[in-house]
Amino acid sequence: MTDRFHQYTDIKKLYSLSNSNWDYAAEAGVHGCVFEPSGGGRLQTPDGRSVVNMSSYSYLGLDEHPQIVAAAVAAVQRVGVLNSSLSRVRMTLPILEEAESELSSLFDAEVGTVNSCAAGAWATLPVLSSGLLTGGIAPVLVFDKRAHFCLAALKALCADETRVVTIPHNDMEALERICRENRAVAYVCDSVYSTGGTVAPVAELVRLQEKYGLFLYFDEAHSTSVVGTNGRGFALDIMGSINERTMLITSLNKGFGGSGGAIMFGPRGDLSVRRAVQRNSGPLMWSQRINTAGLGAIVESVKLHRSAELVRLQEQLQENIRHFDEVVESVGHGNTVPIRYIALHSEDDTVNVSRCMLEAGYYVEPDFFPIVKRGGAGLRVRLRSTMSRDDIDGFAKALDGVLKDRPENRAAAVHGGF
Repeated sequence: MTDRFHQYTDIKKLYSLSNSNWDYAAEAGVHGCVFEPSGGGRLQTPDGRSVVNMSSYSYLGLDEHPQIVAAAVAAVQRVGVLNSSLSRVRMTLPILEEAESELSSLFDAEVGTVNSCAAGAWATLPVLSSGLLTGGIAPVLVFDKRAHFCLAALKALCADETRVVTIPHNDMEALERICRENRAVAYVCDSVYSTGGTVAPVAELVRLQEKYGLFLYFDEAHSTSVVGTNGRGFALDIMGSINERTMLITSLNKGFGGSGGAIMFGPRGDLSVRRAVQRNSGPLMWSQRINTAGLGAIVESVKLHRSAELVRLQEQLQENIRHFDEVVESVGHGNTVPIRYIALHSEDDTVNVSRCMLEAGYYVEPDFFPIVKRGGAGLRVRLRSTMSRDDIDGFAKALDGVLKDRPENRAAAVHGGF
């Protein structure tokens, strides 16, 4: 019998290749950190120092917005329970219906919520693979090579329903060949890639959709709230609106400043896809859901997303991105995505640079395999609208000082290579 193990993952090998790096980062105090938030995107270390968080996913600073925090507290007090503790297919709370109705109105799509963006992937990708969403024909499921881990981790499960293919990053020629040769194809990718530098070629994907009926599946976690009218994100901003052959999952606790994740099933008011997913997947059928505080935060954040304050925060974020690019050379330089990657020489050097930056007053995470490809270790910076120019200039100066005695790292940082 043919050995079919490890076609999509090999956890034991992954462990052997990466565990020593995780251990070293933990020993250096740059992974597994226990810091107290101290406001303004700053963290307080156990020894009482205040450091600037350069790796926060809260791109607009909404995680500490006083109105959103107050709304979370008020929701628990008003509803009287933290969780409904029963599957939503049997019973739900009015605040859950309210949150999803508000999100549906905001994004002009049929929106459901889950505990996380990853749970959204688990809820939807196997159902998409089955053919239930593509006219009964199981589509060839094509993954971009750099699709987020929460997507790629489901390849084996999806392969039990259909043929799974992985193509090079943003390779539209390869995708079009597959579209020409198969009756149904679905493409799975990030709209904005989490390690910085690249985005999906959305306009070209829409062309393939119009020509071949390609089903598009986007992970929008890093651009929701950050770009677009009402913060609708990178893909929807280009597409104009969602259609019946497009699905998005996103995070509500990054730029959005709420909690959990969301699934945009398709056009608003069309319940067919939502029902197919909800009745045939785990995460939407189980009793776990976003708790009452998180739902209250979501409702309040929707209000903010409709206000002039969101526009101001988006504009300030873009100004901070432009200024960062003026003072720091990095992968992603020049684009509007709030993620920058400073590629360095090796895993150990990356951890050491991160440790030195923490000592200088800036927490910036060290990334290495399997977060990035082997040999691609570096620092991942996430910019926020609430950063001051002094924060950015101070980071640039500290980084320059740390790298000046490491010429191999300086060359890698300047030339990228990721």
